[in-house]
Amino acid sequence: MKLNTKITGAMIRHHFAYNAWKYLLLIVLSFFGWNLIYTSTAYRPPQDKRVDLYIQSVTTNSEIVDPFMEKLWYEAVPDMELVSSVLLQMGSQDDMYSIMQLTTYIAAQEGDIYMLGSPDFKRFASQGAFLELEEFITSGQINAEGIDLTPGYVVLTETDEDTLQPVPTSEKHLYGIPAAELFGFMTDLNIDNRNLYLSVTVNNGNDENVIKFLDALIQATRGDPPDFLTQQTPQ
Repeated sequence: MKLNTKITGAMIRHHFAYNAWKYLLLIVLSFFGWNLIYTSTAYRPPQDKRVDLYIQSVTTNSEIVDPFMEKLWYEAVPDMELVSSVLLQMGSQDDMYSIMQLTTYIAAQEGDIYMLGSPDFKRFASQGAFLELEEFITSGQINAEGIDLTPGYVVLTETDEDTLQPVPTSEKHLYGIPAAELFGFMTDLNIDNRNLYLSVTVNNGNDENVIKFLDALIQATRGDPPDFLTQQTPQ
């Protein structure tokens, strides 16, 4: 018995008609497999060699923020291997996606400096997620001259064992630098900063350089208010 092993065009078309999905699946799996391997093995600078800034804003983009950050990186913390920015969605108190996103980042100890809207800032500050900044102000490591720091003070809470509800304590600390008077965020970075606060996470693992970068960010965003804030509404 002689087998016909000649491959014809009809055989190829028939093969791909019934097996094309297998090749497509193989390509997709290979792509994701390669990405997973690359992500798992790619070098990531350790915590003490990086500074990550997470910003809640829907008015700016990375093309604006990254060059600004890079300049500060080389001027303020040139020994760092990486300074990066992440833009976060800014939702309402009822926006579960943005709440879960932010909670996940902070719980996973992602990010060193957070620039958050008032509700999120106060919620996480009261839970002890951010560093107390008084000592850095007193020592001069953060120059906050001319900035009204009063709104940045938050009362720490603790969880009631019976009701599992947050209960205010007697402790009140400066957990955030109000950014409302740092007009450079508006003019240079296209960030509406009127209700935002700059905070440092307690688990950043790099206090010295993170505080140094935070101070550089504050000084770099000082400036005159944009025209639309100073123009008087016609009577």
